[in-house]
Amino acid sequence: MVMAFDGLFLAAIKEELSGLLGSRVDRIFQPEKETIILHLRKGRDTRKLLLCSLADQARVHLTAASFTNPVTPPLFCMVLRKHLEGGTLVAVEQPDLERVLLLYVHTTDELGRPAARRLLIEIMGKHSNIILLNPDGSIIDAARRYTHAVSRHREVLPGRPYVPPPAKAKADPRGLDDEAFTRLLWEGPWDTPLERLLVEKLAGLGPETAREVVCRAGLPAGATLEGCGEYEMARIYQALREILAATSPAAWQPVVVLGQERRPLAFAACELSQYQGLPREYFSTPSAACDSYYQARREQQLLEGARRSLEHILERELKRCYKKEGLQAATVAEAADAEKFRLAGELITANIYRLEKGQAALTAPNFYDPAGEPVTIELDPALTPAENAQRYFQRYNKAKNAARLAAEQLEQTRAEIAYLESIAQSLSMAASYDDLAEIRRELRQAGYLPEEKEKEKPGKPGKKGGKKEATQPTRPLEFTSPDGFKILVGKNNRQNDWLTLKYAAPGDLWLHAKDIPGSHVIIRTGGQEVPAPTLEMAARLAARYSRAGQSSRVPVDYTLVKHVHKPAGARPGMVIYDHQRTVYVTPAE
Repeated sequence: MVMAFDGLFLAAIKEELSGLLGSRVDRIFQPEKETIILHLRKGRDTRKLLLCSLADQARVHLTAASFTNPVTPPLFCMVLRKHLEGGTLVAVEQPDLERVLLLYVHTTDELGRPAARRLLIEIMGKHSNIILLNPDGSIIDAARRYTHAVSRHREVLPGRPYVPPPAKAKADPRGLDDEAFTRLLWEGPWDTPLERLLVEKLAGLGPETAREVVCRAGLPAGATLEGCGEYEMARIYQALREILAATSPAAWQPVVVLGQERRPLAFAACELSQYQGLPREYFSTPSAACDSYYQARREQQLLEGARRSLEHILERELKRCYKKEGLQAATVAEAADAEKFRLAGELITANIYRLEKGQAALTAPNFYDPAGEPVTIELDPALTPAENAQRYFQRYNKAKNAARLAAEQLEQTRAEIAYLESIAQSLSMAASYDDLAEIRRELRQAGYLPEEKEKEKPGKPGKKGGKKEATQPTRPLEFTSPDGFKILVGKNNRQNDWLTLKYAAPGDLWLHAKDIPGSHVIIRTGGQEVPAPTLEMAARLAARYSRAGQSSRVPVDYTLVKHVHKPAGARPGMVIYDHQRTVYVTPAE
């Protein structure tokens, strides 16, 4: 995902926060590492201000999100409460379009005397920080403390004077007219891409904003000064002025651009023309856009973390089953040797009159071979001929029993592998935390996870898992065919069972990829004949949501729901069916 939290976007946030001057710092929390939430109350209205100094999430904005706070507040949170709670926000400042924001708070000290504090957030990637300062510029404390061993430029420690990050010689674009802007850019270098040149020359512009300037100017990505004349420079300057205007509330047009699967791709305080053709969501304030972007990103990270945890469990269990399958298959393969033991015993018995104790081998014609080819059988010289025959018969019975038991175990192991692969397929389809929680419950019920109380979804405190939630599956995927028929696709084994065995009517059509783990697909027929286009669409969906989703010519079985049954004791999602027909389709996109 791309972000645009540069100096210009921070300027828009500063303008938004200026409307909260006079607010009282009511409460302070630190729900996560290097994340501070200030509750600002003005009259009856309370707003939450988020400050985050994590390297890949550094930002400051108002938020509507809910967070779970630790039972014991971290030390930095306690320091902020001591110095800021009860104080009044009196000013918000951004020095020279830098990615630095200062919050000025008037408060009182321990003796009730008036005091002033500054809370500063630096948004600078891995160097981001949240720092509490005294009026004289000395550091009270910081979210990240470090010495000169970490940074040669400055130390961030309590009692040390605050040293700003090293400044870069950049021009403030707000004070440039068209001639000054043109002279600045024509200083070159001439072979540098324009978007990079804008970032290097102008304060407040990040790579995302610089690309937007070039795009609005009608120039191709990667264009350099060599291809620019006065006309192109005028276009670039005009595009820059349009974007600079978006730092004021009157020209705000906060937006989040959505990429694949409607995942947030970028955000800004103004329209992003460089993402033509992509869907987008508009918001009333820059904070709302930024908050939406980062909440979606946070939920995606939580989702991927939970998915990786389940993938690790499945990989471990499948590895165990594959190893067991190999050992059991080898035991079954050894059953062929059991017939050799039986033949040896019978040949010894048939030729016992020719044998004496102490012989090491017997060579005799194989009376089961039409050609009568001779067979050599090893004998134990310490045993009598009868005891040698008995030894071979015992080995035969032992191998035969072991093969039979291994064959039964091999069948069970392969059924378990098929079941685990069906869960792996469900995991690939999971699109929400609730989908993953449903898979986790199934794994727990199947004994692959220890029994424990269902965890709450992170970020949604107070939502408890109850009996109803444990028994009611999430909703399946739903499609409508060109002929108007509803097509439902189960996303996991619990949904598959519910969809086929409880929801679908006996006359509905049931589809499933043939002999391949995948989703149950239902066509709601309503007693009507299913047209060929609807059947093809449903079959392609069944192929798409199976382990063969990336293959071609996937066989898909279909039959009426009344011909689908679940054997007693079968695992979730496992059914048997008859009266089926098979079609070969290419999976749907």
